Amino acid sequence: MVGCVEGICGMRPDLDGLRVAPSIPSDWKELTMEKNFRGKKVVIKVENPNGAESGFKEFYINGEKQEDNYIPESKLSDVTEVRMVM
Repeated sequence: MVGCVEGICGMRPDLDGLRVAPSIPSDWKELTMEKNFRGKKVVIKVENPNGAESGFKEFYINGEKQEDNYIPESKLSDVTEVRMVM
């Protein structure tokens, strides 16, 4: 299970937060994943309209656009909504 989460879904925790960097088949147009992280629920919706296999174009945490595909622990709420466009 860890291989799936850290590999395909690309969730990589570290001391300060969680990086989201999925590597998926190009024909996957959308996926949603949920993870309990440090006592908080993180709901991540990945949109892949152009059939990318990795990388990101846009990344939002609770509706706020981010420059990086990283969720700092300081931005976690009880339920954190993340939207990533590949």
